[in-house]
Amino acid sequence: MPQLFEADVALLHIAGGAARITPPAGTLAQTAPRRAARGRADDYLLLNMALRTSRHATPSMIDHLAQLSSRAYYGMPGSVTSAIREAAAIVNDRLVDANQREETPTQFQGNWMGAVLRGRDLYIGQAGRGQAILIRPGTVTRFTSQEADERPLGVSITPFIRYHHLEVKAGDLIVLSTASSEVWSDATLSGLTTLELNQAIERLVAASGQDLTGLLARIVHEGQAGMQPAFSGPSDPDTTKADRLSRSAPRKASPAGQLVTAFNESIQRALGSVRGGFYKALEFVSAFLARVAPGITEPLHPDALSRRLLAATAVIVPVVVVLIAALIYSSRGRSEQFQTYLDQAYASVASAQLKASAEDARGDWENALRLLNQAEQYDQNDQSKTLRQQVQASLDALNLVVRLDFQPVVGGGFGSDAEITSIAASTTDLYVLDSRNQIVRHAWGSPERGFKIDSAFECLGTGITFQNMGEPIDIVLQEGPGALGAEGVVAIDSDGTLVYCAPDRQPALAELTAPDIGWGRIQAIDVYAGRLYVLDPVVNAVWIYEATGGFFSGTPELYFVEEVRDLHGAIDLAFAQDELVVLYADGRLDRCRRIRGAESDEASRIRVECDPQPSFQDDRPGRQSTAQIPGAVAAEMSYSAPPEPSLFFLDVLNNSVFHYSMRLVYQAQYIPQEPFEQELSAMTLGPPNDLYVGAGSQVYHARP
Repeated sequence: MPQLFEADVALLHIAGGAARITPPAGTLAQTAPRRAARGRADDYLLLNMALRTSRHATPSMIDHLAQLSSRAYYGMPGSVTSAIREAAAIVNDRLVDANQREETPTQFQGNWMGAVLRGRDLYIGQAGRGQAILIRPGTVTRFTSQEADERPLGVSITPFIRYHHLEVKAGDLIVLSTASSEVWSDATLSGLTTLELNQAIERLVAASGQDLTGLLARIVHEGQAGMQPAFSGPSDPDTTKADRLSRSAPRKASPAGQLVTAFNESIQRALGSVRGGFYKALEFVSAFLARVAPGITEPLHPDALSRRLLAATAVIVPVVVVLIAALIYSSRGRSEQFQTYLDQAYASVASAQLKASAEDARGDWENALRLLNQAEQYDQNDQSKTLRQQVQASLDALNLVVRLDFQPVVGGGFGSDAEITSIAASTTDLYVLDSRNQIVRHAWGSPERGFKIDSAFECLGTGITFQNMGEPIDIVLQEGPGALGAEGVVAIDSDGTLVYCAPDRQPALAELTAPDIGWGRIQAIDVYAGRLYVLDPVVNAVWIYEATGGFFSGTPELYFVEEVRDLHGAIDLAFAQDELVVLYADGRLDRCRRIRGAESDEASRIRVECDPQPSFQDDRPGRQSTAQIPGAVAAEMSYSAPPEPSLFFLDVLNNSVFHYSMRLVYQAQYIPQEPFEQELSAMTLGPPNDLYVGAGSQVYHARP
């Protein structure tokens, strides 16, 4: 069956209440591969899946399952529904196998939403929680199943799948997500039909109250994928792409457009003259040959070659015209457009410099930056670079943004396939956790002299194997003498197994005494005043372990004794002198202190006092206090000790670091002078005032 429709697709990834720059794990929009099974060649697969688990499910694992599901679909001949069942069944089989392994009782539960576009038909399959939403002007239709919601993948041998089928038409919007059905109101969804996909994604992000992944697809006619639709009226399936583009073009042509139009008209007139002259010349040559060499050839009739000539002309002339027009536009049109935008940017800068205050000039500076971005789509020169530096410096001063010169600490990074997820630093030592290879590495030196990887360092994954050690999730610096008689690092897995490492020392393995209620899943650790603090949000607890001979041992003590905070969603903790700070995935903070009461006949009473509503303050004009860091998705937190105690937050939304005082007053946002090639994944602070961030396999250093 010929495919009558295609889909324009935009990915939806919300974390911490904001859109993420990384593609969402487990989300695919895929056409058939070269060797698809019979009947699959014209199918277009949309897929979104997510995992719920008592342990950590990495994005790579979810992506792997999604790829398996896609291959299973395109490898299964027969009906669409049978192929959808096969795609969900292979994920179910993998999750059931994982859940039945006694050594790793992970209890994976999978939510799976798949949709297949074939011709005018859209087939939807739901296993676990999820929804598909059809949006048309004035109509919002939701496709979801409560029964499927209650029977996710991985809990039974045979997957339960709820199917839906509908006919689509051009302009339809489809939302596919494993989020719950009450995320967006009908009013929000119905307003998406007249928006471009990127604008619609922004609207969905703003209206969402939870973290989720998914995709948004607009149904378009075959061959129109990537074109922005016109909303003035219903589209005509018989209209050609050229006609649609010509109708959507602006009425007033640019100088370059006028030049190309005039050139095309002159080319058409010239072609008419050339064609007539060529025919006359051909008749003369034919008659001359017939007289000079009679019998060799019959006189050539112009019409005998006209069809071949016209065929060649139809191919060659448009190519020549396009090439010449492109050269003219490249040499003159692009330069004219560049200069126009650059002149407008200069005018906006001049207007900003005449304003009474810096805040009044903000709009002009922002407009100048926008015009510069448009200009540099056509060209770039020393003038535009110098102007960009001026504009950017003015905006940075208004926004208290500091652009730091981040430099790699070691050439080549810590391994070509390393994935650094945790860093610990002292004055002369740097430790990194490579989670992908489960290795803790050590580099020594200083930012001034440079760092060198310690090839003799022995720790987790560097020549010694610890059978009881699971996947490490965090590392923390332990001051000397520590467990090994020297300053070193402690690594922990999600079940409380510790590895103590230090340069020129043999590593040591130890087990934390499990709490009476058992472990849920350890999320993060910190060391303060010789104590180890362990965050376990699954059991809603922060545990305290005392050090004996440098080893953290003994029965753990609960940090929260009377006032117990709801720690679900907590992702990191830090000790700021005597204050415990807890960071949540949605960007909120908890700030608490343990206060010991006066001695009495009984044991002294310990109480915990927490700030009821910590809020981030911003002294810049027009800014208000908020419960979360505005414009950021905080993934990690570090405390900077006196003389200037403060908190630093790793922002994965902008690949930056936010700096706040201990009163949670905004100090600065640190952005690299040259953008990082990969997303930031780790951060720490080293004395006296050194900032280290990890991205991919490399650690970068800067001094704020």
